[in-house]
Amino acid sequence: MFSKILVAVDGSPITRGIITKASDLANMSGAELHLVYVIESGWAEGDVARELAIREIENESEKLIAELKEMIPPGRAVTVHKKSGHPGNTIVNLASDIGADLIVIGSVGKSQVERMLAGSVSTFVMTHSRIPTLVIKP
Repeated sequence: MFSKILVAVDGSPITRGIITKASDLANMSGAELHLVYVIESGWAEGDVARELAIREIENESEKLIAELKEMIPPGRAVTVHKKSGHPGNTIVNLASDIGADLIVIGSVGKSQVERMLAGSVSTFVMTHSRIPTLVIKP
């Protein structure tokens, strides 16, 4: 079925459900499981607030990844990728780089206005990815 699954995580409330479903898929198909956490890099350079915010996000991501790894059944190996950049591009590019044959991502249910203003990572990934993408909704 699948041999390598890339799971995008971000700490939103739906993340734990995404991990559960992706782990189940990996177990059913014997697939490798890869987690990616992307720190958005669209901040102004040289800003002290930027540096503090990024440091805080990096600390939070370490805690989140540790928690998520605990949710993965024993014996199932997981590879963690921490990246920075545009989340959508980074996820699509990483999937290609590692040879993933499925991307699992969550959708937090933004309104049309919110998607226009801030964008939707899940919509970007579905639109730009050349491999199957499973979007988990709350």
